[in-house]
Amino acid sequence: MSRNPVLSALLSLLVPGLGQIYSGKSIRGAGILIAVLVVGNLNAIWLSLHAMSVLVPIAFWSHTLPRLLHDIFGAYGVVFLIWQVVDAYQQARAAFPPGKANPA
Repeated sequence: MSRNPVLSALLSLLVPGLGQIYSGKSIRGAGILIAVLVVGNLNAIWLSLHAMSVLVPIAFWSHTLPRLLHDIFGAYGVVFLIWQVVDAYQQARAAFPPGKANPA
């Protein structure tokens, strides 16, 4: 069965890791999905810590550090999303390159 690289990239854009799973790389896709969930939860934790500390100006570690970590996790998330969409496209294309007969 042929895998469409564009569909793989779109699936991965909607749900990180789904394009890799569609391309036949289930373990890689599951790893990406787990990484996204872990980083997303860490980002939510740091943002909630920052939100609680906004009302009272206190030390760097309890006020500025959570906001800084939230920004770092957010930037990492954008870079990771772009990378995994490109990876899903490349995985689907490598599995069935154009011009090569697809196994039936």
